[in-house]
Amino acid sequence: LQLAMMLYVHRYVVLADVRGVQVRYNDFRMHAFDVQGAFQESLWEQYADKDRLCQIAMWNRPFYYSVLFCWSLVMLIEIRKSEELVRQMWKVPRVVSTAEMLLTRGENCYVVGFTTLTRCLVTGFVALPKMLISIILLWLGCEWLSATIEFESLVMNTVAMAFIVSIDEVLFEVENIDFLLPRRDIHDQAYWEAKRISAFRKASLTVVLAVFLIVAFAEYFQDVLPSD
Repeated sequence: LQLAMMLYVHRYVVLADVRGVQVRYNDFRMHAFDVQGAFQESLWEQYADKDRLCQIAMWNRPFYYSVLFCWSLVMLIEIRKSEELVRQMWKVPRVVSTAEMLLTRGENCYVVGFTTLTRCLVTGFVALPKMLISIILLWLGCEWLSATIEFESLVMNTVAMAFIVSIDEVLFEVENIDFLLPRRDIHDQAYWEAKRISAFRKASLTVVLAVFLIVAFAEYFQDVLPSD
């Protein structure tokens, strides 16, 4: 379902918005530049669509970068969740039969083991596709936000993309299944200190990577408008 939504959004929304921005920019180049490609202040003063042109989100660099940064953080967190899902699945003990995989306690159902086949299937058809979808959504969201033609739409488009991200969580919310992993002693200070340091490092790396991604995309990889 997520893949279908992404394909529809890319084909019927993103490409149309990219085309709309490029048409506006092409009209600006035709009416505000001379035949040598030099900007003419006098032609700009006579240009009738200043307001429409200045509504392109990319022109307001601080706002544009801020929204891209927030979107990149959201998707990098999703990628981290997928990576943690893979690690958790491979920490679950191996069992021989599928009957040994689940344990019910009260209203909760826990995964206490995986057969080799189940582990491979879940990794190949759930965890890895989820990670791939997050990576594609990271690029698709940046492309769509770059092609936004009004500042109000920039925020609304971000909310719309966040909805696509959460589709899988909505579908699987009906089940209450969790992994039952061996618990560490709460007094094991060395273990918990190492966990805190690891979490801090991961969070710092996520922020740095988000900054790198938005600068690289906005300055070098976006194909909505030319860099000049």
